[in-house]
Parts: sequence; structure tokens; C-alpha cells
Amino acid sequence: MTHDRQERIITSTLLIRVLTLFGAMATVWASAITQAQPASPLTIIDGGYAEQCAMAARNPQAASGVTITGSRVTISPIQLCTLAIQEGGEAGNRAASYNNRGVLHFAAANYDDALADFTEAVHLEDTLTFAHINRGNVFNLREQWAQAISAFDRAIELGIQTSEARAVRELARAHFNRGIAHENLEQLREAYRDYLKASELAPEWEEPRRELQRFDVVR
Repeated sequence: MTHDRQERIITSTLLIRVLTLFGAMATVWASAITQAQPASPLTIIDGGYAEQCAMAARNPQAASGVTITGSRVTISPIQLCTLAIQEGGEAGNRAASYNNRGVLHFAAANYDDALADFTEAVHLEDTLTFAHINRGNVFNLREQWAQAISAFDRAIELGIQTSEARAVRELARAHFNRGIAHENLEQLREAYRDYLKASELAPEWEEPRRELQRFDVVR
């Protein structure tokens, strides 16, 4: 299907796409520090706060508590990420830890704290694609459509520098959720194209195809 300047997009079922958002936005993305798999409870060996923070953020439901080796102190994964941030280090690593802590806040439905962390992450490292996606997801939840579009725009501009299937699917989610924001602003052409791109990136994903069926394209 081609897209030219004469194309008009019409839908007879223009809806506020809020309920769809929750099904499409089931995850926010952690910034990878290590390839290790998450475990529960997590154990820190000789420090390594940033690595363990990343592990917790990859699977928040599996990280119920953190035991520091050599002590009886158990802290929450969010506190662990705070320790990682306080360790300092390069801006990119601190940005990743802010993003990962934001993922944990998001999982706990602490959306204001999550947004603050994602925002700090992109201030420290503007090329952190997943932090921009995560910001867009929070803005969509808050129905701040214009801010969501801006965040998704930056994420999509940056792209994801990996062919990993999960990463490609997350880029598809960015397009899909940007489409939701566009549609809520009645920007139907842009919404249609985002749903289409999401379907192309993740052809096995049913939801973009379902949204596309609501549109009639007239040239």
C-alpha cells in the first residue's frame, strides 16, 4: 500500500484509545548492563550494584528482595538501584541505573517517580532509546498525548541498535503507542501510519492489525 500526498484516511470508528493502551503497553524496558539472568532473591557479591539493578529491572516480579553478601541486610530492588546511582561513575551508566529504577517504579505503579527517573536518564544520556520509550509510555498513561508523541519521536529517531527480537518488538510498541497518542489528538493519518509500521515490525502481533481494520484509506 503506497502513501502519497493525495491520500486521505477516514475512520468511522474514531475512539479514545485508552483501553487499548494498557494491552499494548505491558512492559517498559530496562537498560542492559549485564547479560546475567535475574534471580530471586538477588545476591550482591562484592558490590556490583548497577549490574544487579539491571537484573532486577529486567524482571521486576522476580526480584523480591536483595541480600548483601556478608550481612543480614535485605533491601528492595529500588533501594539497590539508588545505591547504583549513588556510586556515581560515567553518565551513561548512571543514566542506565535511573532508567532501571524507573522500570521498577513503573512496575509498582509509582508513575510520577518512574517519569522522574526516565527523564533524568535522558538528561544524562539522550541517546538512551529505551528511556525515551519509557517516558512516552508514562505520558500515554497520563493522557498527555503531545508529550508522549515527542518522547516516541525521539526514540524512533534513535532506533534500536540491535536485531534482538524483543528489541524490535519494543520499537513496534513505540510506533503503536505513538499511534494511540496521534489518534487521541485526531491526527488520523499519523495514527494509521504508526499502526501500519507496528504491524510491519511485528507481523505476529494481532493488535496493530485489529486497529488497521478500523481505517478506510481513500486516494
